[in-house]
Parts: sequence; structure tokens; C-alpha cells
Amino acid sequence: MVVYWLYNITGEEFLLDLGDLIHRQTFDYTHAFLNTDLLSTTGSIHCVNLAQGIKAPLIYFQHHPEQKYLDATKKGFADIRKFNGMAHGLYGGDEALHGNDPTQGSELCSAVEMMFSLESILEITGDAGYADMLEKVAFNALPTQASDDFMTRQYFQQANQVMMTRHQRNFDVNHGGTDLCMGLLTGYPCCTSNMHQGWPKFVQNLWYATADKGIAALAYSASEANIDLPGGVRVAVKEETSYPFEETIRFTVNPTAKAVFPFHLRIPAWCKKGAIKVNGKRWLEPEGNQIVKLTREWEKGDIVELTLPMHIFKSTWAENSISVERGPLTYALKIGETSKLVKNDKDPVDYGASYTEIRPTTPWNYGLILTPDSKLEEQYKWEVVKPFSHYPWNPENAPSRIKTRARRIPSWGLYNEMAGPVPYSVTYQLETEDKEEDIVLIPYGCTNLRISQFPVIRKKQDF
Repeated sequence: MVVYWLYNITGEEFLLDLGDLIHRQTFDYTHAFLNTDLLSTTGSIHCVNLAQGIKAPLIYFQHHPEQKYLDATKKGFADIRKFNGMAHGLYGGDEALHGNDPTQGSELCSAVEMMFSLESILEITGDAGYADMLEKVAFNALPTQASDDFMTRQYFQQANQVMMTRHQRNFDVNHGGTDLCMGLLTGYPCCTSNMHQGWPKFVQNLWYATADKGIAALAYSASEANIDLPGGVRVAVKEETSYPFEETIRFTVNPTAKAVFPFHLRIPAWCKKGAIKVNGKRWLEPEGNQIVKLTREWEKGDIVELTLPMHIFKSTWAENSISVERGPLTYALKIGETSKLVKNDKDPVDYGASYTEIRPTTPWNYGLILTPDSKLEEQYKWEVVKPFSHYPWNPENAPSRIKTRARRIPSWGLYNEMAGPVPYSVTYQLETEDKEEDIVLIPYGCTNLRISQFPVIRKKQDF
């Protein structure tokens, strides 16, 4: 990757030969994704190596544009999802690859490295699907794993996480049992060094200059950019939005002179049909899973308004559990919690002087009621609960929530200070409480404790 970066600056041909040499001497991810069982085998590869290496085929593709590199990357992501995927957008990898049980860990370094890989892949391919994956990690997995002030972080997170305590769990590696605790150096110090690349690199990849001499917004967040186009035109663009918590994104386009150029916008796969207005007039109503192009003469003060209507949908995971999602956000059970700062008198001083444990104060062992897709909006009531804040990623500041009803499953309890094995869905004879209860789901990235992959139960009258 660095060799190609330098070649694009200097144009020195020997660098392309050096790129080929490095490619031959390193692990062949292309072959591994296409022709081996690497991603279906527990323990086969380190979780962060995978997050870094998954971009290797498409980095090499830049010099060798062969279809196999595109195919290998697609299959790699599909197999990660199939054999190891979880509702937060990442995968079971508590050091080595470790399957899709929602209590297996996912390392913070995996989140930021996977984001960088997806950003690199998106830049090369322009494939809208990779931007969808990027936002899934950025808006779900990443924010939950660091404290608001970034002075502490969690080494592993769990998709179903009901206790954050010092304890030896069913992880590939346990670092004194502190892997789920919030601390400066709990688990292993690498994440303290590595976590800070997540948001800055995401910001760097919100805007692109395109091969057709235009500009592109492929991932969305409030931002400003100055983009130099061929012909000496500079475009200052301002993006105003509370996305992913709202549906509307407003762009103000200010070129230094009137100019004709294309403006590319991504319509996510989860969006059934978007809406684009230019200066208040309807321009296009594109279907999802594509990048659309607006070509016109632009002048200072032009306004583009992109609306991406969000709806409730569900995804299926291990043991037929489901996650409840809206737009790019996964929603998870809001669990009452109590936290305790623990003086670290068990580890060497360089492991950190203290860490925080969090325990639940409210029930978490709920099953969601089986609901056909056509009635999801009736069963899951989404609502805004407070204005969007500068830092929404904690339970107190969660801007939105989903209300629904559920029943507790008495046999689903704690095991080894974790949620026990998630009951298989859907079973006819699963014992549940008779009473339905109101529960609240909040965005996954706002949670500390949570259930995000729920068992599904049938109503009594369905038996």
C-alpha cells in the first residue's frame, strides 16, 4: 500500500516491481479467501491481521486489475458474515477467529483496522456496499468500546454483553481476566495505541475527488471539505446532518466559479428509495444500493438535500437470533447498570492503576415476539427522545429509542459472568414468562451493557 502511494507521487517504475515482490513474499489472502476454509475455521487467523489483510487483494488490484481480486474480497466478507458475523458489524475474534456466538469477543483494534480497510477498499472500488459496511462498524462497534473522554477503553466487546467484570471467559486469550473491563491498559495495551485512528480516518474518507472530475460523498457525517478539481476550480462543500440519527443530509456547494461537474451520492442498501432535491426542487428518487450522479452547472450557494428514509428491519444471526435495525444503526436492549472503579492491586503497575467494572441492575433475558416483516413498524415503535448532542454515544445521551414488548426466558441466565448460550429460535416449547413486558432498545453504540442478538419466541396462541 505504501509503495503504491509513493509511486503515485514519483512515478518511478521500480516501485511497481517492488510492489510485486512484496505481494509474492506475504500471505496470499486472495488464495485464502477463494480456495481455503480459512474463515470457517476457529483459530485460523488473528482477528486484527484479518481486519488489516482483507484489503490486500484490492490494494494489489490497483496494479493488476483482475477479476479474481474483486471476487476474493467479496467472498472474504461473505464468509466472515456467515461463519463469524455479529450484529455490531464485526465478528468473533478474541485474538484468533472464534465463530459467531454473541458472547465471543471482538477486539477494538479489529474495529479501527477494519474501518481503515473498508475505507481503502471503498476508495478503490467505489462500491456502495463497502460504505454500508463501514458505517455499520463506525456507528455501532466503534463508539461503544471507548469512554467519552477516550481515557479508557475496552479490549473486547460482546454483542450480548451483560457484565463487564474481571473474570476468565471463553476467549481465545485472557489477559488476567480484564478484557471486558474499561481501563487505560486492560486486556492488552495495543488498543490504547490504536483506537485513535478510528474517527480521524473516517473523517478523511467522507469526501472524494472522482475519476470523472467530480466530487463524491460516500459515507455521511457533518463535515466540511475543500476539493480541488481539474481546471483550477475549488469546491468548498459543507455537510449538515445528525445522521445516522436522522434521515436528511443537507449539502451546501460553493465552487470558486460556475462549473459543470458531477456530484456523486451513495444510496445505502437498507434504503428502499431515497429522495434528492437541488435548490428545493425534486431531482431524483433513486432506489437503494447504488451511487447516483448529479451533473449540472454548479454555482455558489447551491443546496443539495438528500433524504434517506429509514425503516425497521431485522437480521438473523447465530441460533436464529435476530437483531433489530433501523438505517445503519443496530438497536440493543437498554440495561440498567451500576459501575465500580476497582483499584488494580493484582497486575504490574504498567497495566494501569485502576479499571471500571459494570454490572446489570435490570433483567436482560428477554425473547422478542415473532413478528412478520410486514408488521415490524407496529411491533417496534421508534421515537426521538432528546436533541442530538455533540457526543451521543452513551446511554444518557441516546437520541432515539425503540419500544417493544417481550417476554423473559427463565432458563436463559448467567453463565461464567456472561449471558448463557442464546436459546435457539424459534421453538414451540421454550418456557417463557406469561407476562409480556415493555422494553426499550437504544442504538448499540450508546450502550455499555446490552442484548443485541435476541432469541425469538412465539405468542402463546401460536402454540
